[in-house]
Amino acid sequence: MEYELSRDGMTIRVAEMGAEIQSFTACGREWMWSGDPSVWGRHAPACFPWCGRLKDGYFEQDGVRYENGPHGFAREYPHTLVGQDGASLTFRLDWNEETWKRYPWKFRLETEYRLVEGVLSSTYRVYNLDEREMPFQAGFHYALALPLTPGGQTEDHELRFAGVEEPEEILTLEGGLVSGRRPRFTGMDHVKLDDHLFDQDSICLSGLRTPWIELASRTGETAIRLGMEGFPYVLFWSKPGPMRFVCIEPWHGLPDDAQGDHNLFHRPGIRVLGPGESFTCTQTLTPQG
Repeated sequence: MEYELSRDGMTIRVAEMGAEIQSFTACGREWMWSGDPSVWGRHAPACFPWCGRLKDGYFEQDGVRYENGPHGFAREYPHTLVGQDGASLTFRLDWNEETWKRYPWKFRLETEYRLVEGVLSSTYRVYNLDEREMPFQAGFHYALALPLTPGGQTEDHELRFAGVEEPEEILTLEGGLVSGRRPRFTGMDHVKLDDHLFDQDSICLSGLRTPWIELASRTGETAIRLGMEGFPYVLFWSKPGPMRFVCIEPWHGLPDDAQGDHNLFHRPGIRVLGPGESFTCTQTLTPQG
């Protein structure tokens, strides 16, 4: 089942499965990747309750082994629509018997989409409903469609920062596990796109000061700005080959360390909520022309 919301010249369609946006139209165009399964069959999956891969595909808690795939499991379950008005849709995923088999904590994840004055705001709210501390990570994974202008090539696009940056890249091994850091894009205020940028998979950056990153056409005025203030990590990713979309992914969390011990509490970038505590993070999308 899908839900639609329109306001201020913007329209979103959101699937019940994963509370995942399927479409975002504004300024007379579609901004989201189509989800072509022959390339990559998703649009904007949630990363929860972890981001990236688990070492060897599992973690252990209280002597029990829990096998799981990358990016958690929130994208794999239907979310219940619990709030709707003229400007917003709110979905909820609560822990249940199935999630307990994969992640032994009682949680609630709420996802709110809001359309206001030309901006799509997406918010995750995480609640610890357990009587123990709960480790978790959360991140966005939106795929923005290319080209931004008809007939445009990958090289006609760039990712822009608010100013000159000196970030570090989080290095990973072939299996996606953290292995170190190095300077990347030092002294740059933009990154030019090309079809080989992601030959080695995603690029994860830490230490960015910019409150937003803009996917922009270098040959026109079309752009979309992703606001991600407060996120410690941002990933860029696309499928290798001709670039039909690019993901800008603000994350609160990182994949397991290559030398990790299968304990979620020891995972790089882990966040921990005490009993009854909650956590909120928001990203925004602002299309231009």
